[in-house]
Amino acid sequence: MSIQWYPGHIAKATREIKEKINEVDVVIEIIDARCPLSSIDFLNDDIATKKRLIVVNKVDLVDKDELVKLVKKRLVKNIKSDKAEIIYLDSRDNNISKIVNKKIDLLCGDIYEKKAGKGITDYKIRAMVIGAPNVGKSTFINSYTKRKSNKVENTPGVTKKLQWTKVSDKVLLLDTPGITVKKFENDEVGNNLALIGSINDDILIKQDLVYDFIKRCYKRYSNFFIKRYKLDKVDENSDALAVMDAIAKKNGFVKKSGDVDYERTSNLIINDFRKGKLGKIILEL
Repeated sequence: MSIQWYPGHIAKATREIKEKINEVDVVIEIIDARCPLSSIDFLNDDIATKKRLIVVNKVDLVDKDELVKLVKKRLVKNIKSDKAEIIYLDSRDNNISKIVNKKIDLLCGDIYEKKAGKGITDYKIRAMVIGAPNVGKSTFINSYTKRKSNKVENTPGVTKKLQWTKVSDKVLLLDTPGITVKKFENDEVGNNLALIGSINDDILIKQDLVYDFIKRCYKRYSNFFIKRYKLDKVDENSDALAVMDAIAKKNGFVKKSGDVDYERTSNLIINDFRKGKLGKIILEL
């Protein structure tokens, strides 16, 4: 399945973000721990010269050791930035401000020095927060600023406009709507973003999405599926369709005709994955 989703509000947000980039000192990029490679770099060339704080968010939903290995092996070498820092967070943690502020001070120390040299001692670092829809930008900002000013929903497209928020006497944050790209690098990127909820569910063929998900991930995480759905007739070598059939029958998702209800089965699996009920799964190797 090839997924493409670039609605008008995302195209508009991307233009507005690019217009503001020169006004900020540091870009805080929120990416999803379940697919860090697929949820990063939508503005890579535009922010290549910017100081960059990459927040790998939702680490509670994955195995952190597995995640760190993936980031070091495949993500770090692809980051196009003169100066970048990476941190791993669960943005629901209200104690993240010290971690983030420490990294911002590290990244922007030269800016403070230059301003102080000009007699400016109260300069506020301007930070722009960017990321794909539903990677947790608003939750991050709410936790970082210790406010509930930004509406949080598990739906892509909640943040509709660029908004400045004062974090402290040292930092101003510019919140931005979630963005994607006109064309994903490959089908896996689109599928991964669809699985984490970055793409409008209404355009998806969920049966195809779940089939691809199981086909790619089942061998690595078969124990999670077997435990969650109490499966007894499949093993790590079972094909994707057999696994979907087994889950459907175990949950009674069979139509009167005797056919498997793949729509209900797919919705169950997607919701369990997104909520972390299926297990600590990383979509990328």
